[in-house]
Amino acid sequence: MNTFDNVSGLYKEKSLVQQKAALKLLDILKVGSMDDAIDIACGPGHIAGLLSKITRGKVTGIDISEGMIKQAKISYPEIEFRQVAAEDMDYNNEFDIAFCNSALMWFSDPDKAIKAIFNSLKKSGKLGLACPATSNWSPWFDRIISKVVGHKEIKSIFSHWKNPWFHLPAKNDYRLFFEKHGFTTVFINVEHEQTDYSPEEAFNVYLSGAANGYTGRKYYDIEIDEDYINAFNNRVKEEIQRQSKDGKVKVDFNRLYYIGGK
Repeated sequence: MNTFDNVSGLYKEKSLVQQKAALKLLDILKVGSMDDAIDIACGPGHIAGLLSKITRGKVTGIDISEGMIKQAKISYPEIEFRQVAAEDMDYNNEFDIAFCNSALMWFSDPDKAIKAIFNSLKKSGKLGLACPATSNWSPWFDRIISKVVGHKEIKSIFSHWKNPWFHLPAKNDYRLFFEKHGFTTVFINVEHEQTDYSPEEAFNVYLSGAANGYTGRKYYDIEIDEDYINAFNNRVKEEIQRQSKDGKVKVDFNRLYYIGGK
């Protein structure tokens, strides 16, 4: 089972931060009315569905998660969806637009994935990519998790956790990363984004992404059980509530927005 299979059914409701970033990236990317587009790591297909309203070209979605692809096919039967990792894409000169939101940090082989994305694009194609970025990618998560892992029922087991995310130190490192795979940088920025959420909304932000890294079984070098996962998530929920003020929590990310031309 893929890490995201368990949240596929409720992903749209919980992925508040990801949706906000996706809409901002679409605005920067400027998809043409006849562009063929691929949504990479498409999740349950909602952005692919939006792309199909923007362009009359072919729209395709791919995701490694079986649960996400099943959900996407149910919601958008008119769009082609494939269960395949970005690293294993076999498209060649097929798309004008490659859209990739909140996924780069999850790729098991980022170099292979970006090369496959580059190959999927037509000669004049564009990549639009957004993701949490830099070594300090989420000050909010740092504040929450640093408290959670101090609890005695968490601390010893968490010492066996391996960070699953791909992050580079700074904006220029990302520019060099994309350019070494052939892209010409059209636009790049790392923006500090902060939003006030209710504690429940903030916990959903955690569940929609980071929880899959902090409590994913494959990211520990020992076996972890449901009791540990539940205890970890409950501690996160408690800490979010504790750090809230006047019923609100300040959730912040450093997010990369990148447009690259082929």
